[in-house]
Amino acid sequence: MGKGLLIIVLGVAGILSLLKIGLSANTSKEVDTSVDFFKKTHTRLIANSGIEIYLEKLRRDKNLTGYSGEKSLLGGEYEVTISGPDTALQIVSNSEFYGTNHTSFVLAKRTPVKMPTINSALYINATGLGLNLNGNMEIDGNDHNTDGSPGPNPPVPGVGLDSPADSTYFKNNVKPKISNDILGAGGSPSIKVVADTTNWLTITEALIFAADITIPSGTYSDGTFGTPSEPKITYVTGNVELSGEVQGDGILIVNGNLTLSGNSTFRGIVLVYKNSSIETNFVGNGGIFGGTIIAGTNVNIQATGNSSFYYSTQALANAQAKLKSSRFEIVEWWE
Repeated sequence: MGKGLLIIVLGVAGILSLLKIGLSANTSKEVDTSVDFFKKTHTRLIANSGIEIYLEKLRRDKNLTGYSGEKSLLGGEYEVTISGPDTALQIVSNSEFYGTNHTSFVLAKRTPVKMPTINSALYINATGLGLNLNGNMEIDGNDHNTDGSPGPNPPVPGVGLDSPADSTYFKNNVKPKISNDILGAGGSPSIKVVADTTNWLTITEALIFAADITIPSGTYSDGTFGTPSEPKITYVTGNVELSGEVQGDGILIVNGNLTLSGNSTFRGIVLVYKNSSIETNFVGNGGIFGGTIIAGTNVNIQATGNSSFYYSTQALANAQAKLKSSRFEIVEWWE
């Protein structure tokens, strides 16, 4: 009896010991599984965060490429490699966290810059319009190359306005000498009502987001804001005077009044918006090749000297082809 009881007790103790060992093993496996899952998830988060960080860097630095080097983030490290053209940009992010590794791969492409519609050499969008035009002002909607020679495309109006009332006002308030120098579609003076429904606030906000150069209000002389081989989107946050030998290519956005003087030349689009007054004073042979847009509640145009506005499909095409947007379209994202 005693031996039988002892055998039973020892047997039960053995079973309980085995059960305890099994429970401990299962608990240990569950802990290991949870830790492993956390490390994998965290490493993936670091890799994806690296992608997001460098997409933002690419928005600000449109020529960024190559290897980033190791970067610390969230207790781990990541490294990013950027390669390929803007139409097929490859961004690879490798991350490491406590011995666990992860790779995320993104294929992206820059979306094109949304160019404003150019329907005249000088387009005015305003509810209130004032004019004080003097000197030898020339507005020409015939196509020009950027060297001043004739371009290959059909003409557009020299001046485009939104309403018949504005068109009549413009015609009645320009001196005959200037009126004869407003050339383009339909003969001289080429002053036409154009059908334009552009939301200029939306357009300017998108262009400002993609700006390569942002400068404050002030006077700038002998500067360069983009070149024919590398045009730029330049944003001026207030009133600006460009004097001397200022040169520029691409898009110039002015949130305020614009004064052009000296021999300044810009090739592309000049967009002046909000309550804007454009004052142009050209002493030499400078001018704007491409298209000029003045959009605001009240627009007052004053001109003296040799102010020149030339429609140029060559300047516009160059800006369209070479300007870079700051926006991306994600084509593929692999993890």
